[in-house]
Amino acid sequence: MDRPIGIGILGCGNVAKVHAEAIRRVPQLKLVSVCSRSRASAERLGVQYGVPWFTDLEEFFADRALSAVTICTPSGTHSDLGCAAALLGKHVLVEKPIDVSLEKADALISACHRAGVRLGVALQSRFLDAPRALKTAVENGRLGNPVMASAYVKWYRSAEYYGAAKWRGTLAMDGGGALINQAIHTVDLLRWIMGPVREVRSFTGRLLHPQIEGEDTVAAALRFTSGALGVIEAATSVYPGFKRRIEIAGTEGTAILEGDNITAWTLRDGSPNPAPAAGEVSDGSANPMAIDCEGHRRVMDDFAAAIGEQRKPFVDGFESRQSLELVLDIYRFGGQATQPPNSARPQP
Repeated sequence: MDRPIGIGILGCGNVAKVHAEAIRRVPQLKLVSVCSRSRASAERLGVQYGVPWFTDLEEFFADRALSAVTICTPSGTHSDLGCAAALLGKHVLVEKPIDVSLEKADALISACHRAGVRLGVALQSRFLDAPRALKTAVENGRLGNPVMASAYVKWYRSAEYYGAAKWRGTLAMDGGGALINQAIHTVDLLRWIMGPVREVRSFTGRLLHPQIEGEDTVAAALRFTSGALGVIEAATSVYPGFKRRIEIAGTEGTAILEGDNITAWTLRDGSPNPAPAAGEVSDGSANPMAIDCEGHRRVMDDFAAAIGEQRKPFVDGFESRQSLELVLDIYRFGGQATQPPNSARPQP
């Protein structure tokens, strides 16, 4: 690429600043504009990063400097906004999850395919060193035949957190609660490392936050296609909140990922931990903004490279769809009602 790709941020809420900081650290990208329905939010972010800001979606898309968009709006709007961007020939990156239903996910994947634009999803945990080392170990049979694989995301969110944005915890815009929002990164890692899940049984509940439509606590039992068993526990009801944890046991040993590091590596062959300890970049256990932008920087770097090399991003729409499907299966077997997102005209 002779010059950086012009990228704009659609939606100027909390996570938009993380995207802006990540973009600033990728030489192949240039932040050219931001857009939000909220004038105050758009102006604040635009002024902070010295770029034009918009409150009108059509004016935002009409900017000739805009070649790609990163979508930071409520989850239930991702597909509609992404499809609108793809129709205008813009490459699309969306925050997790890809959307809140498989139908919406499929619509976005199809729209980007028809338009010949790249589609990426910000599931940044896959880009971190320790999860990658753990996946490689499992794929190479270092842990032997899989026996158990479990994920725990016991986090805490206050009532004020849900009250600060009306879409949080709703079925239409958030798709649910703790599992689809806070835990989806860890659910994605578990499925990515271990492969498909064959059977699911689950329970969901609102044990601390009765005011939300989605769940704040979920427990699911899994059987993977490999035959391994496991569980997923996710919550925003566990005070004060603890680092996410993935435990994988095989016939030759056990590995535990806690936060962003492999904290236990005990194999029969006595081999050393393959991933030296590193700083934490994704610990939102008690504070949703207590994350570093390094994970997003790696997402952005890969997204820019995918555009330049005309290839799929490392986490594309199809990959993200598989993790969404597992989340929705857990909801379905846990008795949580779901409803389609509203079909109003997409807005930032």
